[in-house]
Amino acid sequence: MDNYNYQSPVIMHDRSEQRFTEANIRIEDMKSQLAEMEIKLQALYAVIIEQGVDPKRVEDKIDELMKNRSVPTTAQLQARNCPECGKKVKPSPVDPLMGTCLFCGAKVPFNPSF
Repeated sequence: MDNYNYQSPVIMHDRSEQRFTEANIRIEDMKSQLAEMEIKLQALYAVIIEQGVDPKRVEDKIDELMKNRSVPTTAQLQARNCPECGKKVKPSPVDPLMGTCLFCGAKVPFNPSF
């Protein structure tokens, strides 16, 4: 035989597919958060207009807040107890303001908290 030293090829694990999948999951999470915020804003706006607040006053307040804004804040939804079985339920990443219990399947509303 020849004095040829065979070395098996080194297989590098390409994580690009995993990173792509994780990025898509994060994008879907952001879409869900945006949809949730849209629902909250529509509800709040409708309520304040129904209460007789002038829409111009709302616009002025938005302008004031934007001038004084230093660090953006986000409302954080916490896990809640399932009303059916008592297990912890997290908000759904695809269904804004809702969660589904993994144990009993009950739908759990996640009303906004500011």
